[in-house]
Amino acid sequence: MIVLLSLLFLQPSLPENITIISATGDTLFFNELADALMGYDVIFVGEEHDAKAAHDAELAILTSLAERDSNLVLALEMFERDVQDVLDSYLVGDTPEDTFLARSRPWPNYQTDYRPLVEFAKANKIAVVAANVPRRAAAAVARSGEVSNEVVGQDSIWLPDTLHLDSEEYLERFSATMEGMPHGGPMGSLNVDALYKAQVLKDAVMAASIDPYLDRRILFFCGRFHADYHLGIPYQLQKNHPDLKIAVVSLAQASEELSAEDRSRIADFLWVYTPHDVTE
Repeated sequence: MIVLLSLLFLQPSLPENITIISATGDTLFFNELADALMGYDVIFVGEEHDAKAAHDAELAILTSLAERDSNLVLALEMFERDVQDVLDSYLVGDTPEDTFLARSRPWPNYQTDYRPLVEFAKANKIAVVAANVPRRAAAAVARSGEVSNEVVGQDSIWLPDTLHLDSEEYLERFSATMEGMPHGGPMGSLNVDALYKAQVLKDAVMAASIDPYLDRRILFFCGRFHADYHLGIPYQLQKNHPDLKIAVVSLAQASEELSAEDRSRIADFLWVYTPHDVTE
């Protein structure tokens, strides 16, 4: 039986009612989690994109790992590969923020949720990887059902050498998620197999994006579906680099119903929070 322990008063930036559980069922204080993560080469933190408490957790994790490792690299799903140059230019102070934002296609909740991460990285000279495949490339694959240079056109330069489509569990989880979406929505008319290929393309491109930094510790923030159960990006990365020590931290709402088995499989560390706000 897993006993949940609330972590209070550990850091002013952390929301209240936080519980951290290891895959073995042990409860951890925040500093114990940060110390444990130092034993891994790549750390994936999976978020719910609209959860303010999850973004607070990410900043706390980034801050703590940066204190422990001055050579840390930050990778973000929230920026696409073709904006790496303008992101780099902003981080070193050569490009003003308004120009950076105009050219980098930030997500709608950038100002409230992701800007603190980027600004922390900028202030502390942390390299930031714009990891995701350009959205237009994923959309082209979703329409055609094929991953090829011809389909993605100008974005073929981001195609990884290998695309692993062999995870039956990931396909099953993805298909179940698609079945739960409204059929009248923009994704309803598309083929699930084609959508799955687009999903795996995103994962594979994001995994390949950090290849140049594998001699350093990498902290990777992404949506939970891209990392839970060591599927998605971790799966692609591990297949290409079997010796890497990869950790997954899943940021989950306290209201989420998870069996003991799911809790042990979903991530190496489960960070359970009570939502205190939702990003509009």
